[in-house]
Amino acid sequence: MFFRSIQFYFSVLLLVILCGCGVGNLYGPAYYSDTKLGENVRRVTFRGGDHPMTGDLCLLRCAELTLESGHTHFQVVDSESGSNIDQVGSVYPFDQHYHMDSPFIREVTSVTKTIRLLKEEAEVGFSYSASDVRRSMRQKYEIK
Repeated sequence: MFFRSIQFYFSVLLLVILCGCGVGNLYGPAYYSDTKLGENVRRVTFRGGDHPMTGDLCLLRCAELTLESGHTHFQVVDSESGSNIDQVGSVYPFDQHYHMDSPFIREVTSVTKTIRLLKEEAEVGFSYSASDVRRSMRQKYEIK
């Protein structure tokens, strides 16, 4: 009986590990970050993807943070975008058999938006409806 329960728990653990392999999170720690700058001000950075997808996913994260905080709208008060060059090691199986002077490189785009969280649509200036942005971006990129 004891052996069967250990076998059961081991099987469940193995299943969880195998199911987790290859399953990525759109918002893993390498992809976004957010910082609270004030009472209703957040700085959101999304890194990865291609232009304009990176900007769209940053807007999606802004909308989600807005809704999570109990607000309905947000204003973008500052926006930055750029690219970084990351070095990537060789992925070829034969790399041990020849000399490689330089590593492979890839361009990684990033977008940072500073947003003001609002309880209702802004009276002055433009504001986004967080639920509309979330719905449209999820539909556009087929995110469930």
